[in-house]
Amino acid sequence: MKLLSMNLDLDKIETNIRLKIIEFFQFSIEKIASIFFNYPEVKGMPAELQVSEKKQEILDYISKLPVHMTVMPPVPRPQTFGQALFGNVPKLAKIDRTYYFAPNEGYYNFYFPNFKNIYFLPNWLSKWIQLNFHITTNIKPLIIFQEVIFVLLISYYFLLEFRLKLFWFLTINPYTRPFVYLLSFTDWLVDNTQGMFPTVLSIDYSPTLLMMVFGRVVDSLNHLVFTMPFLPCEGTIGQRFDGKRMIKVVVYRYLPHLWEHYPIPNDIREYWYKDNPKILKFMKKSYGHLEIDFEPNRILKKMYDEQHITKLIHENIDNVNHLSTNIISDNYLKYHHNLENFASNSIDICSHIFHKIS
Repeated sequence: MKLLSMNLDLDKIETNIRLKIIEFFQFSIEKIASIFFNYPEVKGMPAELQVSEKKQEILDYISKLPVHMTVMPPVPRPQTFGQALFGNVPKLAKIDRTYYFAPNEGYYNFYFPNFKNIYFLPNWLSKWIQLNFHITTNIKPLIIFQEVIFVLLISYYFLLEFRLKLFWFLTINPYTRPFVYLLSFTDWLVDNTQGMFPTVLSIDYSPTLLMMVFGRVVDSLNHLVFTMPFLPCEGTIGQRFDGKRMIKVVVYRYLPHLWEHYPIPNDIREYWYKDNPKILKFMKKSYGHLEIDFEPNRILKKMYDEQHITKLIHENIDNVNHLSTNIISDNYLKYHHNLENFASNSIDICSHIFHKIS
């Protein structure tokens, strides 16, 4: 009987502890919900999301835009023996921009088709690249870097895909050469993502979901555009005729924002001055009131030196004129004083002679 009563007491104590823990978590969750979510005055999500009229216009415009399509895997059209064995290598399907000249807009205008899935660099990153790496009108280094990153990521994607396929071939021991080299390249990523999602039929789909995310990142490089020498925020929406139909585009024109607030790269100004003076003439005529240096540094230095010498000459001429005026004034005073002394002495001599005669 004592043992039974002790067991009942222990069960009661255990039940009370459980209830206290449940009450503690209930109180904690309600407290957090009341602080951050205004519980219990939560009205829930509105049945119809209220959107401003301007934002609704933007959403309607985006919904009508086309999608920049990419083909992955590439179309099997081998042209070499290597492509016949391993298939066509994926290529970057970048969005090309079209340059144009307009008398009232300038020489560095361009546009590219507008898509739903287009990506831009952040303004701060685009500004940092232009100011630190001097990549403005010539974006070939960025295009090459974009293609290199695409090739590296797509190559790693294929390695990761082949590594995951080895799970289905039980007769292959992946810890033997040459498969062990493949594991050293990919297992660090696979091991860190395993168990992130619940298993289905005893199969862990975390690596598969990782492949989806990885492929999404690689595909995003196809839709990334560079707007140098402009910042991405300087684009305006417009339309252009491509020879067959009107297409919606993003236009960049006039004077770039960075050229107005930061010095224009000297190599560009040197090109204007030596090879294309029409651009220099247009810039000075259109934006000369902004006090921007459009001439190259060597010409600016020469102009500064000439202005400095001219200023010194003017100052010296003023000093010479002032000195000459002082000399003439002093000589005139001396001459006038001597003339007065001579006249006074002459009068005294004449009066003395006249006094003796009389």
